[in-house]
Amino acid sequence: MKSKAKDSLESLRDQAARDYELGRQAGRDADDLVAEQLGLSSSRELSGVQERYKDRIKESLEKRAKELQSQQAQRERGMKLGKIAYGRGRYSAAVTLFEAALEEEGPFSHLGGDIQMWLALSYQASLSWACGREAECIDVYKRLEESHPLPSTRRRAADLRYIMEAPKLPLSDKDRVHIPVLKNMDVNRGVRAPTNRPRAPPTTASKREKTWDERFWETYEPPQYLTNKYVWFASSLLAVAVSIYGNMARHGLGRLSL
Repeated sequence: MKSKAKDSLESLRDQAARDYELGRQAGRDADDLVAEQLGLSSSRELSGVQERYKDRIKESLEKRAKELQSQQAQRERGMKLGKIAYGRGRYSAAVTLFEAALEEEGPFSHLGGDIQMWLALSYQASLSWACGREAECIDVYKRLEESHPLPSTRRRAADLRYIMEAPKLPLSDKDRVHIPVLKNMDVNRGVRAPTNRPRAPPTTASKREKTWDERFWETYEPPQYLTNKYVWFASSLLAVAVSIYGNMARHGLGRLSL
């Protein structure tokens, strides 16, 4: 019982220190803030005894506000370290850091809700490293959804819990990505792999029809016995003329006019 009463008193003092600091940051008068903590509307309503002790009350509130700020910075630092560990894949270390930060901050503040979100994500990410983390992840989301005072935190927790509890769809073989296996790694190094495929036999061009003069010269046989040189010269001249005529006829130049 004494412990609970002490905790309640410290909680009230901490809240008074936070309210006082927020008021000072807003530019309000310190005496008016002290009067509000005493249940008065302004410093003009302070009694003589309260007037004598107001400076001591202010010192106490300012001191406690600084201590709370230091603790807040320490918890925020613990959360930042947890995020760094999470980003580097050190999920077990992230769980430890987030749990320590949550113990210092408490579960019901805005920062406490964010710490629990990251803690649940760390539980989820460590599924492949430790057994039983999925159930703890879902439990964190349920607690936030049911008891956190901020509606935005409750909505985020409900959305994440829904994703975690959604049934996992099995993948068929056609849904999976298939990567072809490269049997010859030289192809990947820019070296063309040798092939053993037989070369195609060279195609032979179809035989063209011989021209008239080609057939003539294949079968031409000069006279064996030419006793007259004029007859031999005339025969040679005739053969040349026949050859020229054949070439002109093949190229479509018409008849040879003599």
